[in-house]
Amino acid sequence: MKAYTIKSSGATIASNILWEVRHVKSDDWFHTGIIFFRKKDAKRYLETLKYKKLYQIVALNIDKVKQDNRLTNKQ
Repeated sequence: MKAYTIKSSGATIASNILWEVRHVKSDDWFHTGIIFFRKKDAKRYLETLKYKKLYQIVALNIDKVKQDNRLTNKQ
């Protein structure tokens, strides 16, 4: 499946992806990125940004995995 995200221009590394939400869980925190399933939706969102020249839209490939990658509770 193909999806799209917005990242800052330059090298593609995880810190360049446009982080939308910071989640806090007790003492730990993590960021989540935004993914669009249609390129025109990504373009419309990009137009809402103040400094849109600094960002670009990149395509992502989401592949189906046959194995179960979820953690199991072995208590």
